Amino acid sequence: MNEPLHLGPNGGLVYCIEHLETNFEWLASKLKDFNDHYLIIDCPGQVELFTHNNAIKNLISRIEKECSVRLCAVHLVDSHYCADASKFVAVCLTSLTTMLQLELPHVNILSKVDLIEKYGKLDFNIDYYTEVLDLDYLLERISDDPFTGINIKSIINLLPYPAVIKLFSSAL
Repeated sequence: MNEPLHLGPNGGLVYCIEHLETNFEWLASKLKDFNDHYLIIDCPGQVELFTHNNAIKNLISRIEKECSVRLCAVHLVDSHYCADASKFVAVCLTSLTTMLQLELPHVNILSKVDLIEKYGKLDFNIDYYTEVLDLDYLLERISDDPFTGINIKSIINLLPYPAVIKLFSSAL
């Protein structure tokens, strides 16, 4: 798909999702073969598909309405993001944006927690990262780098409290 259309990997994924949206009737006919089943639909991890494009949101809405399917989103977050305060805040923002964009019941899972120590010692215990109660504790651990630190510190002050983001830990 990428080569004949001269698309990169992300562009190819966007094209495919938009093609699926345009040809929804085909997808709906395939989903009807699975009545009374639980389905797991594994979506690509490129956040642009969930944050900057409405094709997946539109697909979800049509699947729910036209196929009478109940959906839930599961967002896997690699635990290595806990080792860097700025990256952890960015992951929380991505989770929040995805929750708002998809408008589905949403479960965030902190994956690969069995490997978490491989990325360095955490500033707090694992409960801090899974409960996400107060990101203010991370402020002193975020650098004053003009590119990341100042922006992240400003964003933390905009996040809702008590936290609407919770991460469940798993060794996935």
